[in-house]
Amino acid sequence: MEEGRNAGTQLAEKLSDPATINALTSLIDRLTELQATGVMDSFFQAVQAIGFMKDGMTDTMVNKNAAMAESLMEIASEAASPEIMASLKELKEIHRTGKLKDLFELTDNISFMLNSTTTKMVERNAAIMEELYSIANEAADPSMLEAVREIKNLQKSGNLKTLSEASYMLAFMTNAMTDSMVQRLASFTSAFVEEVATPHLTDIIRGTLSCMSKTVEEAKSDPPKPGFKALMSTMRDPEVQMGMQFMMRLARNLRHCLMAAYDK
Repeated sequence: MEEGRNAGTQLAEKLSDPATINALTSLIDRLTELQATGVMDSFFQAVQAIGFMKDGMTDTMVNKNAAMAESLMEIASEAASPEIMASLKELKEIHRTGKLKDLFELTDNISFMLNSTTTKMVERNAAIMEELYSIANEAADPSMLEAVREIKNLQKSGNLKTLSEASYMLAFMTNAMTDSMVQRLASFTSAFVEEVATPHLTDIIRGTLSCMSKTVEEAKSDPPKPGFKALMSTMRDPEVQMGMQFMMRLARNLRHCLMAAYDK
């Protein structure tokens, strides 16, 4: 009881001390100023938020936050390495040049193509690539290279266009040749062969060829001399006269034969 009175007496003495009174007055003025500026309210709200977070931090959440903090520390350590810093600088430079956007668009297109590619399409593309590979092997053949050069020369000379037009003409004739026309041409060819294949006409053709061969040999060994005098000398030759008379008779008979065939 006596100790309580002594403590109260000491507290009263301290409170009655002018220095204590000045300190309390300054503290009250400072708190009033903080209250007026709104700092006190913010302080109390922060204290309440800290208390709420402290009350809501269960052991599970603390462990989870600790694991997340550990992962973030590892990521921060990796990011602080010189290699990552150099990569970030290069990525920043790519972003400045605008190539990063193009890279993202390219990856989007590739992703779209991969997602839209079905199994059948992959098999078909593989078959096409195999055919292209075979064509490439054929094109690498030296003979194929020589053929390409020949085609290029034909194109330069203009003969390739002529061959193309000729192929169109042959295709047109092939398509236009009906069965009846083929039979008619075959009959005409057969009849012509039968007429030509007669022994009499064969002898005439053989004699004509022999005569032409002999004439060519004589012209090589003894070339005829030009001039009117030489021509008149040749005309005096009885063999030449008989030959000319024979050709005249042939011309006369040819006229009669042609007229008779035309009248039929």
